[in-house]
Amino acid sequence: MSFDTVVANAGRLRILAALSAEGAQEFVQLRRATALTDGNLSAHARRLASAGLIDIEKAFRDGKPVTTFVLNSQGKRRLAAHVNALVELVTPRGNAVEAEARDEAEEWVD
Repeated sequence: MSFDTVVANAGRLRILAALSAEGAQEFVQLRRATALTDGNLSAHARRLASAGLIDIEKAFRDGKPVTTFVLNSQGKRRLAAHVNALVELVTPRGNAVEAEARDEAEEWVD
């Protein structure tokens, strides 16, 4: 099983998860939510944007620049696919479930 390396990176996964919960966040909010440094957040966000997973919107508010990150539909799909792959990996199936139940039943406890 292979994972999406863009999504699987720990820093980028934190960004995607935070944006998934909120949809869109400004730089300061996202930095706080992910606990990434300014440089790491910027670099990972640029990588996610170049891969088409997030949109970066720049504007001015009261004469100050404001950067907002938005999880787009492709980002939602790829994050969901990554999560589904992880769940599939850790979810026992068919005979594995029966074998695990058998092993637990046979386990001897003092």
